[in-house]
Amino acid sequence: MAKTDSGLVKHAEAQLGMPYWWGTFGAVCGESLWQQKKKQYPSHYSDSRYKTAKAKHFGKRAYDCCGLVKSFMFQSAPTSAPKYAVKYDKNVGGLLAACSKTGPIKTIPETPGLLVFRGTAHVGIYIGQEQVIEAKGFDYGVVKTKLSAGKWDKWGQLSWITYTPTKKPVEKSATEIGSETASEQAIFKNTSEKELIVYADTSKLVKIGTLFKGSSCVSLGTKNNCAVILYQVSGTSSYKVGFTDYLKGLSK
Repeated sequence: MAKTDSGLVKHAEAQLGMPYWWGTFGAVCGESLWQQKKKQYPSHYSDSRYKTAKAKHFGKRAYDCCGLVKSFMFQSAPTSAPKYAVKYDKNVGGLLAACSKTGPIKTIPETPGLLVFRGTAHVGIYIGQEQVIEAKGFDYGVVKTKLSAGKWDKWGQLSWITYTPTKKPVEKSATEIGSETASEQAIFKNTSEKELIVYADTSKLVKIGTLFKGSSCVSLGTKNNCAVILYQVSGTSSYKVGFTDYLKGLSK
């Protein structure tokens, strides 16, 4: 069966709550596995961790950060036993090298199933909507986290799987959006008790305007932990689209 981006996302979602054990990729936790891994990686398998593992992990499938990714290639189903294949056994650097496309994290496309990297030390799976699933560490297990909270520096499209082409949204001009009725749009209101800086993009390096205290405009959603707003340029009939980091202004 072909391996796909959506399949990788479903695989990752099925592992939420599973334990993190260094050097694992879907094996069931138990005494024999613990002793085997302790011989391989003694610093990661201490006596204090053993108590936690025995009480909370035994009987569950375990993963480390790379194991969560490569287990998708080893497992025929999210809950099946892994069938090892040496060509997919890669560390973080190897997974990065196995990506056919890469880029800085600030340019990540809205494509679920991409990998996200923190140097060559850690890897996670982007599942869309600014969310990542990662095998975070022994004290966390496999968890869902915010993309902005992971200190990721690069994204990659894994060459082992097939990605569905991202559909380009139909773009509207600011004038077209501004001409739509307010009842058809969500509202953004500056309730911060201070003037808000409006930026050209989510890097927040170029200021393009100011939103005064108590003023309202149109909310176009969020991107990279910023509110996307459409506002009328003071004293004109023109509209601008910009970004602000005050997310509380979004209407519910």
